[in-house]
Order: sequence, then C-alpha cells, then structure tokens
Amino acid sequence: MAPEKVSIIIPVYNVEPYLAQCLDSAVNQDYDNLEIIAINDGSTDASLEILETFRVRHGNLIVRSIKNQGLSIARNTGLELATGEYILFVDSDDFLERQAVSTCVEIFRRQQVDMVSFALNVFFDGVDENLRENFRGERAPGLHGSCIPARTFFSQSIQLRSYLMMACLYMYRRKEFEGLRFYPKIVHEDNLFTTRLLLEKEHAKVTCIPDKLYNRRVRPGSIMTQKKQKKHINGYLIVAKELLKLKLPPGNSGAAAALNKFIQLILLRALETCKLTYAGSLPLHVRGRLVMLFARTKIKRRKVRRILLFAFPELLALRNSLRNSLRM
Repeated sequence: MAPEKVSIIIPVYNVEPYLAQCLDSAVNQDYDNLEIIAINDGSTDASLEILETFRVRHGNLIVRSIKNQGLSIARNTGLELATGEYILFVDSDDFLERQAVSTCVEIFRRQQVDMVSFALNVFFDGVDENLRENFRGERAPGLHGSCIPARTFFSQSIQLRSYLMMACLYMYRRKEFEGLRFYPKIVHEDNLFTTRLLLEKEHAKVTCIPDKLYNRRVRPGSIMTQKKQKKHINGYLIVAKELLKLKLPPGNSGAAAALNKFIQLILLRALETCKLTYAGSLPLHVRGRLVMLFARTKIKRRKVRRILLFAFPELLALRNSLRNSLRM
C-alpha cells in the first residue's frame, strides 16, 4: 500500500534570503509521498526564480503565481490545489525538521485523530533576543497526550495559558476540514483559523506531542516584528467578531468559557495595539467597535470597570478631577 500523501502548502512573498532553506527542508523530508505547493504571492524579488529552480529539480513541487493579496489568500489558493490526505502549512522564512512529516503520519496511523500538534524552535535572525518572551515555542507539559477531544485541548490550552495559534503547528486531515479557509486580507489570521480548526467539529480529536518539528525565524520586517499599524488593530477586531459567531452546543461549557476568555484576550490585545499605534490616543470609532464586541462577551462585573477605563481613559481623568474638586 502506498503511503498517504501529505500536502505541504508554502505561501511565498519576497523571501529571497530564506526561501531556499525552507524549500530544502520540504523536499528533503524523510517521507516519500509529498505534494509541495508553493504559492508565489506577487513577489517582486528573486523568490519566483528560486521557486522555478527547485521546481525543475523536484517533480513533486507545484508552483502557482497570483497577484499579491496576502498570506490568507495564498494559503487558500494552496488549499484549493491540495490533494493530499493531510495538510501541513510552512511559512517561507521558516523550515521543518527532516522528520516532521513522518513523525505526524506515524501518529495518524496509530491513533484515530484528526490532527497532530507539535512544538517549535524559535530563533532570532537580526532581531533583539529580548523579544524572546513574546515568542513561545513549547506548551505546558499537561497538554501532551494522545487522542483527546480538540475542544478539550483548546480549553486546557487557554486554562494553562499555553495556546499556540500558529497554523503551521498543526497537521490535519484535509477531508475532515474541507471547507475551512483563512479569512482574507487580514493579519492575525491564525488566531481565527486555528481556533476554528479546534472548535468547529464536535467529534474532532487531536494528539499533542512535545517534539520541536518546526523552526520559526523571528526577523526584521515580519508581521510580528514590524511597527504596529491600523491593520493589526483591524485584524484583531475581525478575529473577535468572527469568533463570536461560533456557537458551541450544550455540554461544551468548558470550551465555551475558554472561547469567551480568548475573545476577550484578543480584544485586550487590540486595545493595547491601538494605544501603540495612536500614541496613547484612542479614536472614537475604534473605541466604539471595541465596546460593542466586549458587550457581546460574558464579562465578569469586576472586569467591566477595567475595560471601560482602558477604552475611555478620560473617565479616569474625570474621576480624578472630581475627587480633587471635592477635596477643595
């Protein structure tokens, strides 16, 4: 019997210095039945030339070029082309360990799971390592285990503050999640995609392993290291809005509570990003969206005051002013 085919999807945009290492890690896996799909997202450097050089040498590499539309659409294009039983994403400035695919496939063969999740090694390339605390590569040991419900894994990840959202850290069965796609033209798209991957299918199961099968490069100019902009705020707000649409059936109170907590965390990140983007000033239209989204979550009474003071710092100034007036 032929080994199951695995589709590796690699979105590519202006990564000339890193692309060869990424492609080498994909074509040199110790697993034979691979379909490597590279989507050139309108690169203006030599990335396409590098892709074509590899394509000539490796018959299992598929190269498609599209106009620049962002990471989500590039990945979605790859999903439309994929024919493998399993899907694995790799960002084109990162690379895989040689045994990444074979390790996951072996788990799929031994266990009735829908996805395998693994850890990563984070390394810094031209970026201050003081940022290390912002980039976690390992999960809490309590999450490692075989064949547990994906919703349980999500709720435990949130509870242990150990939720890794990178879509690249999950290999999953393609047919089980056939309609799942990335939200187009936003940043922080993994926050939405991976959460849906874990929560939308009631009977989905996952095995989480501690093996560091993925190498993530933290570099200047990436989405995570670049200066915060309006698109980062908008990405968080769209993720929160879309996650609020997820309706978990009765009996999933743990997952529902974890989802509620995660959405609130996303909104708080949007608020902090807003302060960085606007130098501490919060535009009214952003405040309005934040408050409306917060209002759709279940908020503990003690958190309401904190959120209002975050979104409306003028209230704090007004309160202090009134206190000072009463003291006179």
